[in-house]
Amino acid sequence: MKRKAHNLNFPYVPIAEAVGQRGKHAKIVSDILSDLEKIDQYGAIKVDLAQLGEKKSHLRAALHRAAKKKKIGLASTSDETHLYIFRLSSKTR
Repeated sequence: MKRKAHNLNFPYVPIAEAVGQRGKHAKIVSDILSDLEKIDQYGAIKVDLAQLGEKKSHLRAALHRAAKKKKIGLASTSDETHLYIFRLSSKTR
């Protein structure tokens, strides 16, 4: 049965459209975490921020949230153009 929504403060969307929405950084974060699993603890992933067109702070926050959720210890550092992500060894956690 379809109901009419009257005087809503926010837009209406069907549940099927809303379920399973991923964040805008989901693909790049997934790719970075996947690459991180493939390298040893002495290397880092170098992400070119200009190529991605993303703000460094937003990408870093999304990455750290995803890593925490997956219980992956990681750290990051950056310069003006790149973000470097590396795994924390079990001794440094």
